[in-house]
Amino acid sequence: MIKRVIAASLVALAAAGYAAPGTAPLTGFKADYEVLRNGKPLGKATLDLHNAGNDWEFVSDTQGTSGMAAMVGAEVHEKSTFTWNANKPQCLTYAYSQKALKTKSTSITCDWNAKTANVDDNGKPATVSLTSPAMDRHLVPLALMVDLKAGAQSLDYPVIDKSHVDDQQYLQAGHENVTLASGNTIDAIKVTRDRGADAKRSTTYWFAPQKNWMPVQIEQVEKNGETITMRLASAK
Repeated sequence: MIKRVIAASLVALAAAGYAAPGTAPLTGFKADYEVLRNGKPLGKATLDLHNAGNDWEFVSDTQGTSGMAAMVGAEVHEKSTFTWNANKPQCLTYAYSQKALKTKSTSITCDWNAKTANVDDNGKPATVSLTSPAMDRHLVPLALMVDLKAGAQSLDYPVIDKSHVDDQQYLQAGHENVTLASGNTIDAIKVTRDRGADAKRSTTYWFAPQKNWMPVQIEQVEKNGETITMRLASAK
């Protein structure tokens, strides 16, 4: 998340098996985070989940505010439009844009009638077959929030990738106290992506029951050892 429209009526949504907004398993929220690179200030980020009428939107914005990231005006924007299907977020559209020393962009448009997703990754188009409900990578934290809140043990999600649907698995790693940007600590459940024993990259989330299961910390470790961390600063 850090580096890296849509049915015409409620009747059509119901016919397609989508959950109406009133039955959504999560409520909207807006949260601000500080972003660190290898433990040093890098920027700030905002996560915004809200009901957009018949559909839902999840938006992430990250800005560089320190060092080289500030000098080059680094920005990352992600937006998912989705519906709830059996208490899981189901992708409708996804857009990613990165502005830094290099620019990157990715878009996904799902056609659930045709069971295909049109993907454009930096100008390289692809069509992905959809055999069952699936989400984009940006929606995974929301799926984790729902399942942790429900006490689910299996955290396994079909995620639309550049050329296929990837089966992503996550593992609960118990409770930990997390230090927030304010300096206060909060109890959270640690969840890691299972990339296999030989993986050189890692993705870890910490979700806080006290904060309605919002992620209070997100950490990405790259192959070169660089660590990007988002820590909760405030939430509405």
